[in-house]
Amino acid sequence: MLELVFTSSYFVFDRKLYQQMLGLFMGCKPSPIGAIVRVYTFERRSLYIDPHYLPTSSVYGRYVDDAGTIAKSQDQARNLFNRIADEDPDGHLGWEIDYPSSTDQFIPFLGTQIRISEEGGLESKYYRKEQKKQITLNFKSHHPMKTKVEVARNFYKTANISSSSPELTEESYKVVDRLLVNNGYPDPRQFLEFRMENSGVRLSAEQRSVTLKLPYMSEEISSRINKFIRRKKLPITVVFLPGIKLKDLFCSSRPHDKRHCTISSCQICPKITTERVDCSKICPIYRITCNLCCQFYVGESSRSLHERLGEHLRYASNPTCNSYKDEALAIHYKEHHPGLSPDLMFELLGTESNTIIRKVLEAHFIFTLKPEINNKEECTLLQRFLLQS
Repeated sequence: MLELVFTSSYFVFDRKLYQQMLGLFMGCKPSPIGAIVRVYTFERRSLYIDPHYLPTSSVYGRYVDDAGTIAKSQDQARNLFNRIADEDPDGHLGWEIDYPSSTDQFIPFLGTQIRISEEGGLESKYYRKEQKKQITLNFKSHHPMKTKVEVARNFYKTANISSSSPELTEESYKVVDRLLVNNGYPDPRQFLEFRMENSGVRLSAEQRSVTLKLPYMSEEISSRINKFIRRKKLPITVVFLPGIKLKDLFCSSRPHDKRHCTISSCQICPKITTERVDCSKICPIYRITCNLCCQFYVGESSRSLHERLGEHLRYASNPTCNSYKDEALAIHYKEHHPGLSPDLMFELLGTESNTIIRKVLEAHFIFTLKPEINNKEECTLLQRFLLQS
């Protein structure tokens, strides 16, 4: 299996398919393991066989592709790592060596900056790569306050663990200060001791037997729900799920790819108006518009668009069929367009695999868009389902 993975890696770039001739591409799950094993074989053939290359150092360590050692000069460090690279038969392994130009200079290693003090001790402080820029979870983002507090607190916790002295801890904290201020956090040091407001009786883990998942709306609504549950001593643990992000709406890892329907002579795909969507989408919330009168219908399904919209098309095509007499589109074409062929247009409003959330979204679209074709019985059944759930 590993041989198949390492010799059959393909990726797409600029809408062209390429084969990885050597190794694995970035993002492939076996890539880190492959890198660790490969570099380790080079180390065994060099450093661990010939002790000449570790004459002055009892310290050598590596994490995936970042290695560190103690050397008296930059040339000595370069010779050591060149010896490892020389074992690569393909000649692709190379090292970028960071060596301090003075005893006061720190050099980056993983998430820290380190140096050897004049007394011979190791000093360290928090380090954030320039490539990461000054971006993290923004304070104005649509996330619970608890999440933002934990993000800030974890940055300070990491900075504290990475620092070897109180003075260096303060320097590390200033790095975190700049990051958080740049992302809208007011007085970021307050989150070190920030406590969320609690009210009511808190049940033990054994007493909270039911998990309730709800979409996150706002801090105020979340707080009111939690206070009510604690006040009533309900055996419920509420988990607030993040809503749809702008990234989900506007970004795609494959923006130029267009799905192509595999069903020959498909009657559904030509009627779908949503871009880059075909009839294979499952768990949809959709809108069907009648082009003859511009009235529309809103629905949902746990199946694919092809299956469910195909049923609607049959209802509209055979409105007098006795088995379709209660279907909304059959009633619409029987009453408003008798004898006419259906002219329908399909639009995807969203997808959701969770049945309850999908029903909630359908109800939201029905009550906001007010579709004319949906019958009152459907709305009543939907309300009953939501209340029972």
